[in-house]
Amino acid sequence: MIPAQHPYQANYQQEKGGRMVPRSKPVIAWDDEGQALVVDERSGRLVPANNGRNFTGLSEGEHPVVGAIPGSGWRVRFKNEDGTFIEDPLVAWTVRSDGTLTPIDTDDNGECQPSTAMGNFDGLVAPGAQARKAQPDSSG
Repeated sequence: MIPAQHPYQANYQQEKGGRMVPRSKPVIAWDDEGQALVVDERSGRLVPANNGRNFTGLSEGEHPVVGAIPGSGWRVRFKNEDGTFIEDPLVAWTVRSDGTLTPIDTDDNGECQPSTAMGNFDGLVAPGAQARKAQPDSSG
């Protein structure tokens, strides 16, 4: 068995509520024949990823988060539909095993999420930088 050193994930389709939804599991290791191995939660063992009948293939996965550092005064800026901006404090930066940093903020419900994944993400504001003023929309 060869430990997985680069992140891959095994992809599956699972029936939920009458429809098929995607699901994935991280590849933990490779067997001596090169098959991807995943954890079988029921048996508590590593099993070939393609043993499941809903297996759809492998794909490159994300490097795991290995740490987090405080937001330290950084803010994230979002652009509203009316052309104005809102800035929220950055809660933290997550650090992945490949060294990638991801800014994390929180919504009104306290749920944390990557700031750059939001459709209206407009940028990051460094500590001490002036807030960007809303500008009238000239498109139209």
